[in-house]
Amino acid sequence: MRVAQDDHKVFVNCPTEILIEILSYLPVKSLLRFRSVCKEWNKLVQKPLFVNAHLKNRISNSLLIINCSNTDQKSCFSLVNAETFNETLRSELPMKANTGYKLSVIGSHNGLVCISSASLLDVDPIHIWNPSVRKSRLLPSGLIPKRDHCWPLNYLAFGFNQAVNDHIVLRIVRIEQWRCCYQVEIYSLKSDCWRRVPSVPPIPTALDCRLLPKSICFSGHVYWLVKHKNGGIPNSVLCFDMATEEFHRLMLPDCLVYTDTPSPLLCLGVIKESLSVFHCRPDGGKQLCDIWALKMGSWVRLNTVFLPQHGQITRSLSLFDHKFLLVRQIEGLENYRLALFDPELDRIEDIGIELGSHWVYADSYTESLLLL
Repeated sequence: MRVAQDDHKVFVNCPTEILIEILSYLPVKSLLRFRSVCKEWNKLVQKPLFVNAHLKNRISNSLLIINCSNTDQKSCFSLVNAETFNETLRSELPMKANTGYKLSVIGSHNGLVCISSASLLDVDPIHIWNPSVRKSRLLPSGLIPKRDHCWPLNYLAFGFNQAVNDHIVLRIVRIEQWRCCYQVEIYSLKSDCWRRVPSVPPIPTALDCRLLPKSICFSGHVYWLVKHKNGGIPNSVLCFDMATEEFHRLMLPDCLVYTDTPSPLLCLGVIKESLSVFHCRPDGGKQLCDIWALKMGSWVRLNTVFLPQHGQITRSLSLFDHKFLLVRQIEGLENYRLALFDPELDRIEDIGIELGSHWVYADSYTESLLLL
């Protein structure tokens, strides 16, 4: 007993720098328990210095899966071990969608998940949530004034501005009244407030031109696909530079500029530290996926892979050495399963995870202590 007490005293009296170095490698579940050891440890775990050190030492070791029920508006989430695919945590989300609309995950960075409604309406609440510590924050109302007798659309992006070490929500409001126009604002997690941005997206205001709801944040920039419903306006990529807070447009590869591919089959991602475009297309009864990467300002086709039948890329990401996360449709229209596809071996692996008919999100996840 004396030895155990002495060991405890050594740990408690350990220099802060060494203590941070040791504890920062532990999983969140252990750290939450260690907060009860003493007041000093409780304070330490919540300090920004420790939170950042812990985040730096963590790796993407989980899948985050969110399912939503249309019957009772309850949504549940689960964390799945990325190596064994065993479920490590399951619970209900602390928020729910407005009546008649499903939840939508705007993005996930550093263990934080931004969630709103899939309706794109500017009246829907926005939440930033950390599943690891079970904490969430409801964002305050934005600064862009609401207008009557018009149809505002709410395009959101969630990102991390490494230059200022801050998580941001970028909100673009498209106002359709006598004419279409755009207004932009940014929410800062550090200051917990919105501010207006003078620059606006340089994209056509035609009624048939739309930003796709899903965006990606990569290397200090936020990207959306911009699509049209007819051949008069070219498809493109809208880019927002978080450092300069300016927008600009990138043209897609020539073969995709005027394609009418449905949005789930044309999506953005990141491959080998390059902005990439994934284009799924049928070819003689088979389903192909062209992978394009932006290199030195030009699009280069990296590869064309054959996808398994009934598989569809639902989010363009690379997992586990550039394997694709796919959703396979089984036994009719209402049953789906997650799978991993290895393009080098041309092999699909069913990882045994079933999705509900109203599943919302599936992506890699890194746990953190943010929002604690």
